[in-house]
Amino acid sequence: MRILFVLPLLYISLFAEAAGYIGLSIENSTEFFVLDDRTVDASTPQYKIKAGYGDIGGFAVEAAFSYMDYATDVFSTNDGAAFMLDITLYKGWDIGYDLYPYIDVGIGMGDMKVERQLEESLTFSSFNFGGGVRYVINQTYDFDLGLNYKLRTWQAISLISEQVKVTSHLVNPYIGINYHF
Repeated sequence: MRILFVLPLLYISLFAEAAGYIGLSIENSTEFFVLDDRTVDASTPQYKIKAGYGDIGGFAVEAAFSYMDYATDVFSTNDGAAFMLDITLYKGWDIGYDLYPYIDVGIGMGDMKVERQLEESLTFSSFNFGGGVRYVINQTYDFDLGLNYKLRTWQAISLISEQVKVTSHLVNPYIGINYHF
């Protein structure tokens, strides 16, 4: 019977230092598209608004909304804006000197406008992982520097006689700032 009392206290103690945060980051997305037998690469800036909850030196979960303008013309003559939603789990460590290295893993989904005869937009999903380091400026702000890898699977695009499956690999170095409350 005591175990039923101790387990909730143990769970609560895991989040004793937990706090919420919001932040902004800018990424330089280099994406390598694989369209059946050919590859195309493109580089596009990405802007992210994020909100999370957890312990910077332990576990945290984050939801992020991103925007990038695909001026790459991979899918159509005028590829448009892409909007993405990612959910990420972080594991951080306190190594002293106000530095908190972390690793992360997550999933995402998005939608991009295109001008094709058979499609007006394309959807995609992604598996993400990466790492970085956060530097605590003061009790309210931290500076975030990291690198993220995303494996995206795009909706099949329709050609006249066939469907082409598309995947892409992204490497995203990023810089950001977070506000803790």
